[in-house]
Amino acid sequence: MSKELVTRKNLEKLVDELMKDQPNRQTVKKLTSELGMAYSVDPLTQMNTVLQSMNSVYLPSNRRDDLER
Repeated sequence: MSKELVTRKNLEKLVDELMKDQPNRQTVKKLTSELGMAYSVDPLTQMNTVLQSMNSVYLPSNRRDDLER
């Protein structure tokens, strides 16, 4: 499995976990560590970080430029 595919799958797992009423902190810590992200105890801050990372992974830079116009 390619590194990009693993990253995408881990990002999706992380979003799924953070969407739960009571996210498992150990799971969130493990996934953020594997992805090289900062961990935050605040779920909203953590979700913001994850969504920004997903934006950079899923949208090529030229596509992102088009969306910002």
